[in-house]
Amino acid sequence: MSQYEYAFATPAELGGHELYLAWCAAAGVTAVEGGYGVLMVDDTFTGRATLLTEDVGYVRTLVAAAKTEGGFGGLQIPPGVFTLQRSGWPDEWTA
Repeated sequence: MSQYEYAFATPAELGGHELYLAWCAAAGVTAVEGGYGVLMVDDTFTGRATLLTEDVGYVRTLVAAAKTEGGFGGLQIPPGVFTLQRSGWPDEWTA
């Protein structure tokens, strides 16, 4: 069984450009204009992982689908959407 959490690492969601840059530095990613959509997965078989994509709209679509009955209905995430994958959730990463 898998559990999901999500976040949006954008200047608007993080409270401004400086806070977004600080988040990028802490996460070890390059700042990009639109920010990142973040999907945190806790899977029974593989453990916790964090997936990042520059396609923030895609993560917003996933969140909206999850809130509707049968919203995922066999959804398969296309390869290459989440360009960065890290073990653990962000609060578990060490410098």
